[in-house]
Amino acid sequence: MTFEHIFRLTMSGLTVGMVYALIALGYTMVYGVLEFINFAHGEVFTIGGYIAITTLVWLGVDDGTPIGTKVGYFIIALSVSIVLTALLGWLIERIAYRPLRGASRIIPLLSAIGVSIFLQNAIILVWGPEAIVVPTSIIPDQFVTVFGVQIRLLAFVIIGSSVVLMAILTYIIKSTRIGKAMRATSQDMEAAEMMGIETNKTIAFTFIVGSSLAAIGGFLVAMYYGSLKFDTGFLYGLKAFTAAVLGGIGNIPGAVVGSLLLGLVENYGVGLKLGGLAWFFVVGLMLGLYVQMIRVPARRKKHIRDEVRTPEYEAQVVNVYRFPIPYALQTALAPRTDALLSVSARHALRLFAGNVFLASMAVLFFLNRDFQFATMWQHAISFAVLVLVLMFRPAGILGEHIEEKV
Repeated sequence: MTFEHIFRLTMSGLTVGMVYALIALGYTMVYGVLEFINFAHGEVFTIGGYIAITTLVWLGVDDGTPIGTKVGYFIIALSVSIVLTALLGWLIERIAYRPLRGASRIIPLLSAIGVSIFLQNAIILVWGPEAIVVPTSIIPDQFVTVFGVQIRLLAFVIIGSSVVLMAILTYIIKSTRIGKAMRATSQDMEAAEMMGIETNKTIAFTFIVGSSLAAIGGFLVAMYYGSLKFDTGFLYGLKAFTAAVLGGIGNIPGAVVGSLLLGLVENYGVGLKLGGLAWFFVVGLMLGLYVQMIRVPARRKKHIRDEVRTPEYEAQVVNVYRFPIPYALQTALAPRTDALLSVSARHALRLFAGNVFLASMAVLFFLNRDFQFATMWQHAISFAVLVLVLMFRPAGILGEHIEEKV
């Protein structure tokens, strides 16, 4: 395990994570406004990539095209893709979701699944069932050497453009009139309508922005991997939705953090031997012990009411966390007489179980240090991390720290 290898995996993970983030932002914005998952978003991502590549081929980009002209063609193709995909997002919201807005949540969900299937078949009808292959003359093949490692220039383009797009999106949501309308609609749609906000236009704008970001993601993926297939968006959409849930569904920073974490986990999980992965469990254990022994006890002490606050009671609350066996176990099994101690005891046992799990996994991985997961296990590793995080933090990594979801 060398620094160059880890750096290469890190760059690959950040690149994939940024693509996930572009898609996850569409999921999280729609959920923040409507509390509804648009499962057709992955197909919108695929169509955006198909349109951009088809436009480039139609423009006739090849090896002989001057670099300035080629960049101009890229901008034209991406613009066409964004416009048409944004229109598609608006049509999906207007036709498939808006009429069902007042219905039970299961009905719009079924409609979203139906739209997803319809769009997949539409792609097959228009472009055929075979993957669309990007001509090698179109794909930038330049490399940049960083710390002695050759990294594709396109990876830096993906990371840089994604950061810029997320900064622009943050500005729109936090500092513009339509962004304030989105936040108001997400908090209380009826109150927003009473204040004069046109919620239908606000929701349509949310779908348009999310679809535009997905189109850019589809174009970047097609350029990075050289091809797209009609069902590519299903897996990417599922991963992006996973990332949004992992970070905290409904808030933008959570979608970005969850996407980056998912991208890194995927690449580290299949790119490192268990001996290297074990150190991540060691770091996690150190953080877990800090949370259990120091951070959480200090926060719990602030919850003690002044009328019952004594040095002995404070020590009792702290001991529940620092010595879960036997203090927390004994408190949890005893009849409930003190709400704060009972809640703290159950919480301490969960933290203790999590730290025991991290320690056990570190030991297990160190004992099998030369084993390495095959690439086919990449998806399983991603969802295993999601399950583990949600077991101990159901709201996601940032789900409880941000008051405004959108």
